[in-house]
Order: sequence, then C-alpha cells, then structure tokens
Amino acid sequence: MKTFKKKTTYFIAIGFFLMGFNLAAQTDSTTIPEEVVQVSGLVVTSDSLMPLPFATVFRTRDSRGTMTDARGFFSLPALEGDTIRFSSTGYIPREAIIPNGGEKSRISLVQPMGRDTIMVNEAFVYPWPSRETFKREFMALGLDESAYDIAQQALDPFDIYDRLIDVGLDGQASSSADLRQMSLDYGTAGSLPTTNLLNPVAWAQFLQALKNGDLRKK
Repeated sequence: MKTFKKKTTYFIAIGFFLMGFNLAAQTDSTTIPEEVVQVSGLVVTSDSLMPLPFATVFRTRDSRGTMTDARGFFSLPALEGDTIRFSSTGYIPREAIIPNGGEKSRISLVQPMGRDTIMVNEAFVYPWPSRETFKREFMALGLDESAYDIAQQALDPFDIYDRLIDVGLDGQASSSADLRQMSLDYGTAGSLPTTNLLNPVAWAQFLQALKNGDLRKK
C-alpha cells in the first residue's frame, strides 16, 4: 500500500512538472517579436542647419552604432522603443526614442545639435614660477656689455638706410610699379602720350623719389 502511494505521488509530481513546462512553452511561443526598425536621417547644427559630419550615433541599449558621413547622413538598425544617442565634440548630446516603423519598418529623422559652450576662468601663464625666479635667472646670464655695443653698431640707422637705397625695390614694389606703368600705357593706347609737366601727382612722385635718393642709382 505504501509503495502504491509513493508511485502515485511520483506520477502526480511529474504531471505537474510537464504541465508547467507546457505552459512556459506556450507563453514563449505567444510572445510578440520585437520589430526591427531601420533608422536613417541627418545630423545638423541647430544654429545654421549645416550637416554635422563624423558625429557618433549609437543605441544606448548595447552601445553599438555608427558615425555620420561627410554630409551628416547616418543609417543603423534599431528595435522599436530603443533610445538613440547623438554626440559630437563641442555639441550637447541628444537622445531620440525610436517609434513604430510602420508598414515598411523604417523611419527618417533630422536631429539638430546645439553647440556646447564652456566658460573658463581667466588664467595667467608665466614662463617662470615667479618674477623673483626670472630676475635671478636673468641676472645669472652675465651678459657682456661689449655684445650690446656690437649690436648697436650693427643696427646703425644711417648704414641701414644707405644699404636699403643700394638694394632697390623689392618684389612687391617692383610689381606695383610695373602694374602702374601698364595701367598708364593702356590709358593712352592709340593716342599721343601725355605730358607730366603740369601733373601735380607726377611732380609729387618726382620730389619723393629725389628725397629718397632713388635717382642716384640712375
């Protein structure tokens, strides 16, 4: 009799286990599959609506995503209800929740990004830890006064002026003079050349050239 009761209890336990396993299988089979949505769009700046290239676009669920191309375009798959995060250096991160994709299981969106401005306190940068340290290091150089005298002689203003006169015009001044002469030639093309005896501009240029010593080399 005891053996019969033990067998009955054993079969009842197995029956309840199989019923629970069957119910779990039915629940899994009736679960609505999550819809995959193809998300495509543009990432632009909020102030000028210009495309934002190489911005990061990823799913917060698994931190997987993509980057925008040079025209700010992106495309990645996501599940309905996923949160897409947009980020780029110098811009405030944004997030968007993916809705139902409709019959074609795809959506298009345009995500504007605002600039992230960070204000920092005023800072002073010195090449030395303190002014006292700079003074001590500068005095330790032991500069010779003769070197200063040689530098003053090399920078004699009269000698520099004479050398500049000998050198003549540089490239920019020569090209400017040629362009002015070409402009005068085009203005008098097909007619008799004008005389500059009564031209005040020509007299001013002549006096300035005489004062600068430009006529000595001629």
